[in-house]
Amino acid sequence: MVHKNDKWNISDKRAEEITHRYIIDILKDSKNNTIRLSELVSLLNHQTKHIKFTNHNKKKPISLYLQCKYGSIVNFLDKYTIYAQIKKKIKEKDIMYVKLMDSEITYNKSIDQNILHEYKDWILIDEDEFILV
Repeated sequence: MVHKNDKWNISDKRAEEITHRYIIDILKDSKNNTIRLSELVSLLNHQTKHIKFTNHNKKKPISLYLQCKYGSIVNFLDKYTIYAQIKKKIKEKDIMYVKLMDSEITYNKSIDQNILHEYKDWILIDEDEFILV
């Protein structure tokens, strides 16, 4: 359920920038730019705990902000083509994964281009691609 009347201390635009920046950082640090949704939420909350998201003068995690503004983090991710959601069946359970789609990075105009350019400046190396001497 989305609560449009909740009073947050941060603008929607600024919260969106923060969310994208941290989600992209988490995904680019993950193997194959893919991570379990539950792990993404946990890391996102942990890495943004220094940022004050307050609602009714009480500090809240970023995941609660996304829950209130978008209904869920899944709804937030659905709005952007740079994130793909993958369902895998593991031991008869559906597990949701999130993947950063490199091919969509340069074409997405709805995200602050500075965030996307920062991502593109990095070269990701899989540990299988090099040998330590």
